[in-house]
Amino acid sequence: SFQVHTSGQVLVFHDMLGMLSHPHHDAFMPKFCKQYASVGHNIQDGLQTFKHDVEGGVFPGEEFAPYLMKDDEKKLFDEMLQNDSEERIRRHDAAADKYVQTDEYEKLDLYGKGKSS
Repeated sequence: SFQVHTSGQVLVFHDMLGMLSHPHHDAFMPKFCKQYASVGHNIQDGLQTFKHDVEGGVFPGEEFAPYLMKDDEKKLFDEMLQNDSEERIRRHDAAADKYVQTDEYEKLDLYGKGKSS
């Protein structure tokens, strides 16, 4: 029997639960795998509904945002965001300067790449 001659078998739960909804995955189901559910289409539908709600401004709403910041917490948070924004801009500008300098070096041919051998 199967159990006597097999020391183990790997079953991928994505296959067992039918989590992948692309037609390719429906066509390629391992012969040794029994599919116990077909949740892939439900997952896809749920994600599409979520996307629609977020893009439409339906979610999150007051119902799903029960935690409110106190005014002093919000002020501190806004300050932290501003500082983070300034740091990101500083790093971006530094990287941009570095690339411009690299470009200038190449234009000046300081490394001799343009010389023929």
